Amino acid sequence: MRQEISSRTQVAATCFGLFIASLFLTAYTAKNPGVARIGSTLVLKVTGPFTGLINAAWDSCNGAWKNYVNLIGTAKENVAFRAKLDELEGRASLVNELERENGRLRELLKFSTERQLAGVTATVIGGDASGWVKGITVNKGSLDGVAPGMPVLHPRGVVGQVVAVSTGSARVLLVSDHASGVDVLTQESRARGVVEGAGERVCELKFIPKEFHVKEGEQVLTSGMDGVYPKGVLVGTVSQVGAATSGLFKTVEVKPAVDLARIEEVLIVFSNTQTQTAPASTGLGAR
Repeated sequence: MRQEISSRTQVAATCFGLFIASLFLTAYTAKNPGVARIGSTLVLKVTGPFTGLINAAWDSCNGAWKNYVNLIGTAKENVAFRAKLDELEGRASLVNELERENGRLRELLKFSTERQLAGVTATVIGGDASGWVKGITVNKGSLDGVAPGMPVLHPRGVVGQVVAVSTGSARVLLVSDHASGVDVLTQESRARGVVEGAGERVCELKFIPKEFHVKEGEQVLTSGMDGVYPKGVLVGTVSQVGAATSGLFKTVEVKPAVDLARIEEVLIVFSNTQTQTAPASTGLGAR
């Protein structure tokens, strides 16, 4: 207990002494400004380095805080810019795809106009998942004037023939299918035969007499004699010529003119009778 009282007394005495000293220094420096200046100089010299360190530390902390705030703002701006960039890239991709599609449709229109073919353009919407039948499904059907037996063409050549129709779609048998047949003529040798499907990317030209000198690289065109395909449309190119079989006919392999695995739009051609009876909205260019 006595120790606590003694400690309190010492603290009080020290504070009182400091207070008296401060009053004395204040009165003394008021009468002697030179001494005050010397004291201020000494205080600055002693405390200056510490003040500089404190100010530097404060500036560093303040700068770090500002940088942190700026980084947060920059990060938010980057997120917004990235979202905008993704949106613009998506729009550019869509525009590019539309331009490509329009280019293909213009090619179909030019093809039909040059050959004076009345028909309807159709987009490929499906293939044959089983692999047993080489065929595609297109997005035009009976409501668009499409009927079984109509030829299906591409600016590069023959695609196939419509074999089944619903109101809004149609099934097309490709020339590469084994059940397909196109009456043709070789362009140079004028040999007439029938092109039948023989695989994924190969067809076979049958019934070519051995006396005809069919050459590799020779183009094979529709003859127009089968009542299905218009005359003079490219079917493919002779890729291989074998020896005559059974002493009568040659074995001729034909590569289709159209990449049947990559087509996206086709032209379904109407016959003269079907052109007259087809709905007005199904003319070429209707999609």
